[in-house]
Amino acid sequence: MDSVSAVSQAGAQVPAETNRNQQKQIFGTDLFLQLLVAQLRYQDPMSGSQDTGQMITQMTLFTLLEQVVKLQQTVELQSRAQEQFNALNLLNSKVTVVGADGSEVSGIVTAIHYDDNTPYLTVQGADYPLSAVIRVGVDSSPGEGDE
Repeated sequence: MDSVSAVSQAGAQVPAETNRNQQKQIFGTDLFLQLLVAQLRYQDPMSGSQDTGQMITQMTLFTLLEQVVKLQQTVELQSRAQEQFNALNLLNSKVTVVGADGSEVSGIVTAIHYDDNTPYLTVQGADYPLSAVIRVGVDSSPGEGDE
């Protein structure tokens, strides 16, 4: 169970670390491919230094790596689509957001726009990223809704 909670905690940090992880993964992928190509280029097929099993293992690893990269791209696309869907669902909803200065602003989401694949909600004439939303729905503050 410890590994499950560790994975859950790591998953919660993904958006903040995505670029850093992508750079590491791309470097790792590129390096692996360069090493594999160099090894294939300079091996002597007439020498018995590499058996068929090793070659099959390398090709399997290459194929697996390719599939993992494709899966990662698919997951990233799905994540962006889900974030866009979540933003669209908030249109005409009452939300509370935290501004850049730390103040809370409540109001109806009147518009949604995207800047570099990041959804922004327009609340009381100002734009806030979707990640700034801290509450959705009817505010139960005293004095509101007591009509």
